[in-house]
Amino acid sequence: MGFFDLFKSKPKKKNKVEARNPLNLQIGDIVEYDLAEYKVIGKLSYEEGGYLWYDYHLFDGQEHLWLGAEDDDELEIGLYKKLDVNHQLYTQLQNEILKKLTYEGKEYTLIEDGKANIRAEGRVGAKTGQRVQYWDYEASDGSEVSVERWGNELEISIGQEIKEHLLEYYPGERSE
Repeated sequence: MGFFDLFKSKPKKKNKVEARNPLNLQIGDIVEYDLAEYKVIGKLSYEEGGYLWYDYHLFDGQEHLWLGAEDDDELEIGLYKKLDVNHQLYTQLQNEILKKLTYEGKEYTLIEDGKANIRAEGRVGAKTGQRVQYWDYEASDGSEVSVERWGNELEISIGQEIKEHLLEYYPGERSE
């Protein structure tokens, strides 16, 4: 090392930020949809028999949405809103899970059900290690109803499958 080498600035380490997609979003990331920017404030990772899928709690300062993502031979993405616990569907499903149900005049058919272990991050109202029972319903127009039982509590969400190109993803401040 020569005398002038002491004054050379050392190269700074550059943190590479992994490009975001619906299967690797992190708390603090931003999801843009329909001209609104939503911050990821929570993440649930579901695991059933080695199969993984994700739900992200999104918030834009006014509206809460849930972005569901799974790679089941092809990428499937849906946006959901939770129903108020006073909605009549809660009463209808509290004691018995039905094969068909009606919501706002549409008939929904049960297409999938099971039990999954979860890992929770951020604001999701759940804890890592919990087990959830779920039922997914679909109408002929592609709209969906998701029902989850967390212990004795039911949670019902209404949503729609969306195309990935309608979403943009931006790493948040905490991402490295």
